[in-house]
Amino acid sequence: MNALTTTLKQLRLSGLIQTLDVRLQEAAANRLSHAEFLELICQDELNVRQQRQMERHTKLADFRHLKTLDDFDWSFNPSVHKKEIFDLASCRFIREAKDVLFLGPPGVGKTHLAQAIGYEAIRQNFLVLYRSIFDLVRDFMKDEAFNQQDKTLRRYLKPDLVIIDDMGLKQLPKHSGEYLLEVIMRRYENKATIMTSNRPLEEWGKLLCDVPTAGAIIDRFLHHAQVVAITGKSYRVKEAPVVTQETKKSRKSNEPPTAEPAS
Repeated sequence: MNALTTTLKQLRLSGLIQTLDVRLQEAAANRLSHAEFLELICQDELNVRQQRQMERHTKLADFRHLKTLDDFDWSFNPSVHKKEIFDLASCRFIREAKDVLFLGPPGVGKTHLAQAIGYEAIRQNFLVLYRSIFDLVRDFMKDEAFNQQDKTLRRYLKPDLVIIDDMGLKQLPKHSGEYLLEVIMRRYENKATIMTSNRPLEEWGKLLCDVPTAGAIIDRFLHHAQVVAITGKSYRVKEAPVVTQETKKSRKSNEPPTAEPAS
């Protein structure tokens, strides 16, 4: 048995090693044929490899916080159409190299849904990269200083799905529009992209400090894009503790008495 384990390690069949003892007992108890036993242990190895690949791809995606559709509170915001989101989670838009834009105020679930769809894409064996718009700009500015823009661009062109988050939180540095345009143009009709924004499209020119470039980005990105508009209150505000008059009175009553000034 030790010789067999050594051979399996040399063949890098670690998934098979983990279940071999159990499968041998199962084969003896159920009188499995050689072919049935071989099918079982091969499936074990395949399952382990798929799980490791998914973990590796999830790490490479570099999500801010891993979110899933199961974690999403569908009851809080009725403007989010469950059918539309699950249709996106089928990843058909990735296969068709189309884009998605989540529009809405802060806190309504844009980032959660974008990352959750990205995670579903990984489960379907797609390569995914998550970056905020600020990450994207920093990546290009940093590598531009070292004359490595091509390396950065390849990183943004390789994935089947790139998620660009947080468009509109604040004004971006000079040349940001050029970096974003390069990514959008090169991925246009080749690979899928998801963007999230809390500002209307007509304000993108001001955010990028470059109205013509913003127009070119919007023109290409929206050509085959599905726009998901989300309204409503912020989920983060909902989870924040509410300070009522009773709470204020309670806090005041628990405060230590103020010392009287010396006469």
